Amino acid sequence: MMARSSEEDSLIVTDVLVVGGGAAGLWAANAAQASEVKVVVVDKGPRDWGGLASMAGGDFDASLPGENPEDFVKDLVYYYDGLCDQELVEAIFAQSYERMRDYQSLGCEFLTDADGNLRGIPQRSLDHVKLYPAKLKAKGGADMVAGLVKEASRLGVERIGRTVITDLLKDNGRIIGAVGFDIRSGAFRVFQAKAVVLATGQGGWKSTKNMTSGEGIWVGAKAGCEVKNCEFAQIWNFPPKYEWEGQTKFLPLGARFVNSLGDSFMEKYSPRFGANTDPHYNVRGMVLEIREGRGPIYLDLSAIEKEHIELLKPQTGWQLINYERMVKNGEDFFKDRIEYEPLPVSCYGGLVAEVSGATAVPGLFAAGKARSLDAGVYMGGFALCSTAVTGFIAGRTVAEYVRSSGQGRLQHDEILGLKERWVGLLGKHGIAPKRVLTAIQEAVFPYDVCILKSRSGLERALDSLREIRDDMLPRMTAEDPHYLLKAVEVYGVAFITECFLKASLLRTESRAGHFREDYPARDDENWLQWIAIALDKGQLRLRTVPVPIEKYKFKPTRFYMDNFRFPKACVGD
Repeated sequence: MMARSSEEDSLIVTDVLVVGGGAAGLWAANAAQASEVKVVVVDKGPRDWGGLASMAGGDFDASLPGENPEDFVKDLVYYYDGLCDQELVEAIFAQSYERMRDYQSLGCEFLTDADGNLRGIPQRSLDHVKLYPAKLKAKGGADMVAGLVKEASRLGVERIGRTVITDLLKDNGRIIGAVGFDIRSGAFRVFQAKAVVLATGQGGWKSTKNMTSGEGIWVGAKAGCEVKNCEFAQIWNFPPKYEWEGQTKFLPLGARFVNSLGDSFMEKYSPRFGANTDPHYNVRGMVLEIREGRGPIYLDLSAIEKEHIELLKPQTGWQLINYERMVKNGEDFFKDRIEYEPLPVSCYGGLVAEVSGATAVPGLFAAGKARSLDAGVYMGGFALCSTAVTGFIAGRTVAEYVRSSGQGRLQHDEILGLKERWVGLLGKHGIAPKRVLTAIQEAVFPYDVCILKSRSGLERALDSLREIRDDMLPRMTAEDPHYLLKAVEVYGVAFITECFLKASLLRTESRAGHFREDYPARDDENWLQWIAIALDKGQLRLRTVPVPIEKYKFKPTRFYMDNFRFPKACVGD
């Protein structure tokens, strides 16, 4: 049992604190606990709910036996237009099949053919990367979480739900714990640990079921960790009335997007790929069609063979509920053209960490989507693959770290100040978190801010965000602990939004998931580099970090974005 203070639930002492109980957090916790160190997992959601992994389809990317992980690295150097952390990507694919086998040993099943071979679906017209679907569509993620939770129980990992972490604690520059509160009772929690793993997922705008907000990344930034890749936003497209996933399988099998005239328009922007590409390229085409008066946009599945349609229909979970609701309303996703529209979901920015998961802040580690990886484009199945591998690696690394580390000394005045800071928001008259969130969404969601970016659009959004930060945030209050959680989330959303806007404004080119309509060309001479952002006394400090091509195995010689031709429009600067 973990050591506790005499005041029940006020202090929890452990070797490793994992913040975030999704796939990455559970992998990290299980790997560390299996290395014979004490682990506590804390999550703001229900205990053992599994975060967004519980709602995932369960699809997984992997480099199978006989395949060379370096070939997958080459694919991503090309796909990310050179902004690829080659060492991290190689580590992910080198371990991918082993983690897939681990999932199978935990009871997860993947789709196979009549001979028992895994059935892969090529991704984004890449040479090697394939998605391996879960046997039961829309249930695979829940099965993965169930297996990880069962393993955590077997190993003795302590899990605490309904508790949000607000701040990390330091002693002589080293992370020694964290504080937060119970989102139901409001009880303050102090966690004393030799190290902390942040595995909270990426930041976002709470616009879909993927209700990411970014408070975990904000917490890491407040502790001194840099973030990068913030100029890249995840823009999905959904039916306006229903949430739906599956494009990573539909499009390679023949689905297409058509405009109001019935034209399959993506061939105009990419004769080579058409719509069989990343959503961020498709949404650019969608917005251009809408702007030219050829909207709305529809997803057309008529070219998919019947045998594949049967494999794509959901059998359980939230997607089956949506499908049954559609049919009840006289619409059939697999027979009718369904209207789609772009929607900003999240920011790809994350904490800067080494391949091992260690950040530049002693005692702080990062795993999963909380750490920086993607350059704004993605492949189906890669999130579950990368969270498994980076979680496992971080768990092993942090276990080694704590064996030679002692417990730090808690500063009680600091802890009391943090408690008063957050509890002080309760029960006062002020602005509700939802109102602040809505104002941020209204600033970010215009097309010239998040999809076809322009200087004028980004500066307009920054002006709005400054007003929100200076006027609304200081007046935000919470009527009860639940809404105090919402307030913490809004602080995370505001932080990640400012990072997104300022990094987007700084990168005066287009590359991968970042498209500046006023700078539509790629600039390799000046911009084959990342933008790193530090939070310094409440202000963002941006710097550029060149991609270390000289030490990487593969030099960027071809670029995925060169397969597309989006027209340059007249935009105001």
